[in-house]
Amino acid sequence: SASEALSLLSQCQREPGVKPDLITYTTTMKACARGRQEDKVRELFRAAKDMGMELDVYFYTTAMDACAKGRKRDSWSNALLLLDEMKEKGIAPNEVTYGVAVAACGNGGQWKRALELLDQMRAMDLKINTITYNSAIAALSKGARTNSGDADTDLLWQKALDLMKCMEKEGVRRDSFTFSSAISTCGAAGQWQEAVNLIKAMKGDGIRPNKVAYTSAITACASSRQWEPAFELFNDMKNERIRPDIVAYNALISAGMTANKPVEVFDMWLEMCEPSNKEVSPDTATLTKVIATLDTAIGKTNRKRVDKVFSEAVARGLILRKDSLDTSWEVDLSRLSFPVARAACRFIFRQIAEKSVEKEDGAVKDLSLITGASKMREYVREVLRDELKPAVYCIVPKSEQGTLQVKEKVMRNYIG
Repeated sequence: SASEALSLLSQCQREPGVKPDLITYTTTMKACARGRQEDKVRELFRAAKDMGMELDVYFYTTAMDACAKGRKRDSWSNALLLLDEMKEKGIAPNEVTYGVAVAACGNGGQWKRALELLDQMRAMDLKINTITYNSAIAALSKGARTNSGDADTDLLWQKALDLMKCMEKEGVRRDSFTFSSAISTCGAAGQWQEAVNLIKAMKGDGIRPNKVAYTSAITACASSRQWEPAFELFNDMKNERIRPDIVAYNALISAGMTANKPVEVFDMWLEMCEPSNKEVSPDTATLTKVIATLDTAIGKTNRKRVDKVFSEAVARGLILRKDSLDTSWEVDLSRLSFPVARAACRFIFRQIAEKSVEKEDGAVKDLSLITGASKMREYVREVLRDELKPAVYCIVPKSEQGTLQVKEKVMRNYIG
């Protein structure tokens, strides 16, 4: 471990007649790099330089590896500074040196620098291995996901595919990470067909697509409103005995939402809520998408589905504390989407009516619905007036413009 390596180095420094050499420092730096202690590695690097040691390629590469594993925003630039420094000193970088430099750029999302380094390797006739190619493709993937508005980022998926072709041409093995990163790049660019083709190519290479690959491809299809291929990939995933996670479910539900598939989306919700499905559970994003899908569908059946979904969400603690109507007559709807707020209104009044039957009428009070002084306030007002039977009318207190208040008399009329 890093602590053990540092302790041994300290002992050597204190021992009379024992002087740590470059190998000692390099070994200690490797341990610190594995422990992601970038600052400690830089400290050891400076100490060795100050001692006048004759530095070599392994020493520089180890220091750069710490940058590649570092979490600082400038870690990648520190790696490139070390690369430039060793060149100035006449120390020739090798394949591993360039590999960690590309990895540092990849982790920093510096895809242009990563590709420049690959070009330098080719110019120097250095062999580019799977790990180095993967780092470059990962840089493209990160760049595509964090699109900065640069026109060049629209072409990152093509660059990722070009690198994969280079790997195939050069006989460099493509692994699951290679494909997953490329699929992610295509997905971020909305290139769903390329993402699906890469899943097929992955199988053609004898590589079993993993959860990341499938989920990225499903997300690509969902973002392009392609329900059928997304659904097919999802089923392939399950047939391969790969359990979909919340990201895969939400991506497929998004595809169903845009393709207007209320029945299929509702079935997905039920599947996620099955007691046997202990690996995944719906979240607030799932709830919002499912209710949005069902809310736009016509018919009483879909209205009942919305109510069922909302009730399950409350029971799971996703929304509205389960006992809130026993302890408080104030409900915050301000952060909900319109469809979810609509479902919440029906749920709240249904619960009040049911609980009032169980208890004495004296338990009924004024009900306050916090909506914010926005379009939500008027939307909720319309829902209460037009959809509840009998109609519920409310007021906006002068001192609380972001609240709708249903007076006790109106509440009793609704319950009665």
